[in-house]
Amino acid sequence: MSLRIRDLGYAPGVLPTGPSNSILDVPGVHISQVTVPTTSGSTARKGLTIISPRPPKDYYKPCHASSFCFNGNGELTGARQMNDWGYTNIPIAFTNSLSLGVVIDGMWDWVMDMQDDMGWGGITRARHYGTPVVGETADWLINSEVRATRLGRDDVKKCFEGLESRDDSAVVHEGQVGGGAGMTCHMFTDGTGTSSRTISSGEDSKDAYTIAALCQSNYGVLSDLVVGGVPIGRLLKKEQEARGKAANDEGSADVHGPAEVAGRTKDGSILILIITDAPLATHQLNRAARHATVGLARVGSYSAGRNFSGDIFIALSTSEHGPEQLENISFGSAASRPTQTYQTEVVKNECMDAYFCATAGVVEEAIMNSMVVGGGDNGTVAMDGTKIDGFPLERVRDLLVQYMVKI
Repeated sequence: MSLRIRDLGYAPGVLPTGPSNSILDVPGVHISQVTVPTTSGSTARKGLTIISPRPPKDYYKPCHASSFCFNGNGELTGARQMNDWGYTNIPIAFTNSLSLGVVIDGMWDWVMDMQDDMGWGGITRARHYGTPVVGETADWLINSEVRATRLGRDDVKKCFEGLESRDDSAVVHEGQVGGGAGMTCHMFTDGTGTSSRTISSGEDSKDAYTIAALCQSNYGVLSDLVVGGVPIGRLLKKEQEARGKAANDEGSADVHGPAEVAGRTKDGSILILIITDAPLATHQLNRAARHATVGLARVGSYSAGRNFSGDIFIALSTSEHGPEQLENISFGSAASRPTQTYQTEVVKNECMDAYFCATAGVVEEAIMNSMVVGGGDNGTVAMDGTKIDGFPLERVRDLLVQYMVKI
C-alpha cells in the first residue's frame, strides 16, 4: 500500500476522515481512471479521471453546484452553465491540456449512448441538456513532446466503462495516475490526490455528512513548498545547495529544468473537485469552492495562483435535488408556463464554518497525498531527458520530526 501524508506524521485539519479518506466516502460517487504511455518506449504517461457524482444510470439527475476561478490560465468547460443554473447534471473529467477536446467528444458519446439505452427522444434529450464538465492541466514538463499527449477516443470510452463506487470496492489511485499522469507539484512527480472529512449532522443523529476533495495538482516551485507550517521546500533547497548542486531561485537545475523555463511548463495549474452529501445551497457551495484556496495556500504558499496557472475549483452536493423539468405542460410560449417548485433542505448559515474548515483540510491533504504517493522512488525522466525527482519521503519525515510536527 502506498504511503500518504499521514504516514509521514502530519494530519491536516481537525475533523475526522471518512473510512477510505477519499472522494469515494461520499455515497453514490463513482470514479474511473485510465493511464497510458505517452509514446511507445517512454516512461512518461498521460491519462484521464472521470467522476460521476451519482450512479451512472442516474447521471442526469441534478446536483447543486458552483465553481470558482482563483487564477484563470486554464479551462473548465461547463462552468458558465453550472454557475448560471446552479447545478450540474453530467460527469466531471480531469485530463491534460491537449486532451480537452477528445474528452468532451467522448463524454458526448457516452451521454448519447446512455440516453439511447433509456429510450429518450429529441425533446427529452434537449430538456436534460448538460454541457460536458472537463478540466485540464498542462503536463508539458514531463510530456515535453506536446503533440503526443492527446488521448485517443478508445481511452475515453474505456474510462467511462470503468466507473465504479465504494460499493464496487473501487479505490482512488493517487500520484501519476489518471488525469494526474505526467503532472508535477512543486517540481516533484505527483498528479492525483484525494481526502475526506466527516461532519456531525446533529446530536440526536448517529449519521454524519461527508465532504471530500479530489485534486489534479500540477503547480508550484520547490522554494514555496510548505508542510505543516514548515518551509520544507526552502530547507530542501538549502540542502541541495550545500551538496553543491547547481541551483537557481526557483529550485535545483536537475529537478526543475533550466532557469529560463517558465509559463505553464513551470507555473502549472491545479484542478480541485469538492463533493459533499450535505444539503448545501448553490451560494454555500460557491463559498466552499472559494475556501479551497485556503488549503492550496497551506501547501503552495506563494506558488498559488501564479500568472500562468489555472487554479479552478468546483463544489457540488449530491443531496436530494428535484427534477428541473416542468411536469404536465404543453410547449407553448415560455412566458405563459406555470411556476412549479421542488422541496430541498439547506444547511443553516451558522453551520458553514465546519464546511470551510473541512474544505481547507481535504484540499491540503489531497495535494500532499498527490505528492507523497507520487514520490518515494526514483521519480521519472521527462521526454526531453530532464530528471524529475519523486517526493523525498524519508527526508521530509525527518524534517517534520525535527520541527516537532507530530499531530
